[in-house]
Amino acid sequence: MINKISDNFYAITLPMPFRLKHVHVYALVNGNDVALFDTGFNVGGSYEKLENDLKSIGQSIKSIRDIYITHVHADHCGMAGLIKEKSGAKIHLSPTADESNQNYNNTDLLTRQMKKFYLLHGLTEQEIEGLIVMFSGLRDIISIFKGDDHLQPNKICEFGDWNFEVIFTPGHSNGHVCYYFRKQKFLLSGDTILPQITPNLSPDLVDEDFRPLHSFLASLAALEKLPVEKIYPGHGNAFSDLKTRTREMREHHAERSRLIFNCITGKPKTTFQVSQVIFGSDLPDFDKFLALNETYVHLLELKLQGAIKEDISGQNLVYRLV
Repeated sequence: MINKISDNFYAITLPMPFRLKHVHVYALVNGNDVALFDTGFNVGGSYEKLENDLKSIGQSIKSIRDIYITHVHADHCGMAGLIKEKSGAKIHLSPTADESNQNYNNTDLLTRQMKKFYLLHGLTEQEIEGLIVMFSGLRDIISIFKGDDHLQPNKICEFGDWNFEVIFTPGHSNGHVCYYFRKQKFLLSGDTILPQITPNLSPDLVDEDFRPLHSFLASLAALEKLPVEKIYPGHGNAFSDLKTRTREMREHHAERSRLIFNCITGKPKTTFQVSQVIFGSDLPDFDKFLALNETYVHLLELKLQGAIKEDISGQNLVYRLV
């Protein structure tokens, strides 16, 4: 489905095989040239749907000259390599996102880091092997690519008569950026700001200094200072009230931190044990993985604030009150 947002600016909705069911990519048109913001998931029918939607406005995959990536999760960059192969498009993304993408494609590195991290935080070796298989499946459907241009914070990009600014917004992922159109006062928010849900926060398994929650809250603070009239997210409907939405997400994480802190009583617990208290113990495997990640980012901040203490017990990290 393609929707015209304004002259020469379009939202294209593509399918994805997860709970959200869809992902939006955005297209700017300048004559016979197209700039595409994110690419969608490389799953059956997505490429053909994108091609047909572009044809409906007199364009094609071969018209794409630039691909601007918000972040390197599979649903947002999965077709980047394929589109580049067909069109010769230049791929733009943050340096951190490009590095994360290359790390993700390094099977030995990713496997080693996953085993190290998730074993420390309470998953069994069998559960970790299941995660590795799942990630291998995702990696296999992403068309391989490498960035051509490393974006810098607050860089002004031009495409025809359009100007837009690169806003670094790490948190949901390390290296996430948003694209801000100052003249039009609208924001392509990727997964940083969504209208209905708060994006999952996960560690960077290679960059141990990355603080997802701390970074996410700082990104919200930076975005809400912008004069924005319309937010166009990666998932869900476009919306207008940026300040209300950022406040809701801050409140969500404050409440989540309180709940997690209140779990750290009695016997020390692993991250996985805390996640089971907060999210339940009968989750599907993928949701179990997301719950552990979300729990970890809050435990990390509580530890750095001095509210809880991290110890080692056997092969696991455990948390207790100070």
